[in-house]
Parts: sequence; C-alpha cells; structure tokens
Amino acid sequence: MKKTLAVVLALVMALMLVACGASEAQKNAAGTYKCQQGKFVGDAEWQADDDDFTVELKSDGTGTSTRGLSTDITWTIDGENFTMHEELGNTDYTGTLKDGELHIYNGDPTNDLTYEYILVKG
Repeated sequence: MKKTLAVVLALVMALMLVACGASEAQKNAAGTYKCQQGKFVGDAEWQADDDDFTVELKSDGTGTSTRGLSTDITWTIDGENFTMHEELGNTDYTGTLKDGELHIYNGDPTNDLTYEYILVKG
C-alpha cells in the first residue's frame, strides 16, 4: 500500500511539474526579435527602425527589451494575441505574433498617437 501511494504521489508531482512548464506557444515564440519598422498609427508611411529596438522572449514568459537601455519584460501569448509589459517605464504593449513577426502597439491601437512596431524573429 505504501509503495503504491508513493508511486501515485510521484506521478502526480511529475505531472504538476510538466503542467507548470512553458506552453507550446511560449516555446515557439521564444527568441530574439529585431524591429524592422515603426510608425504612429495615424501616419500613412512606415519608417525604418533606427533605435536598435530588440525584444528577447524567453519560454518562461520573461525576457528583455532593449532600446538604448535594457529592461526586464513579462509577456504572454494566447493564440496569436500577444501582450508584453516593460518594467522600466511601466509600459504595456498589445498586438499579435504570427509566423515570426511581432506587431505591437504601446497604447490604444485606435489612437493616432500610439506607436506601432513590427519586429522580426531571427
């Protein structure tokens, strides 16, 4: 009886560790993304990125955002819906991540003064 209970508890603990791990979407999203272009939502034309804006996503939902200064981030993905929070400046981003392209907004995507970025993995 004790042996069976020990085996059952070991299996339950192993399953809990697996469940707490990174999701498949997080594993697939992990990597470094470099900004290719950006613009204010209200602008018609995209501008080439000259700020060296990069985002490193780790599969555990943390990472680093670098744009001159480096700051810690937390991020989530649900389907293609992506959210990110930068600690420095307390900035929230929303957007999508699909086929290695990260489209993010640092504010309301319907506001002309919100900045939109396109970052590419690789």
